[in-house]
Amino acid sequence: MQNGESHEAPRTRCGACSELKDEEYAFLKCGRPESSTTLPAAFKSLRVVRDFKPMSSRALQLRRCPECGAYYLYRSDYEYLTNGTEDEEFLTRLTDEQAAEWLDRPEQP
Repeated sequence: MQNGESHEAPRTRCGACSELKDEEYAFLKCGRPESSTTLPAAFKSLRVVRDFKPMSSRALQLRRCPECGAYYLYRSDYEYLTNGTEDEEFLTRLTDEQAAEWLDRPEQP
């Protein structure tokens, strides 16, 4: 944040970020669409800045809003069950300090 702006200020002025909460969660249970959720459509506008697990089916990515520059951490996970899978997605808005820490981290093989 710059010039004493609060963490909230850029988010409320940005078209994409104003549609995203500080924490977003989505759940997909194969074969049970009625109990499934998705991340908000604004998630698709976020650009991948760093992919910490590039070839992994469990995502760990630093993403950034192209409009206001806010950083987000995106994670996905899944569990195999006897009757299908359960997939989860997590999106967390980061502070500038948290984003700097993630930018300094090496990618994982």
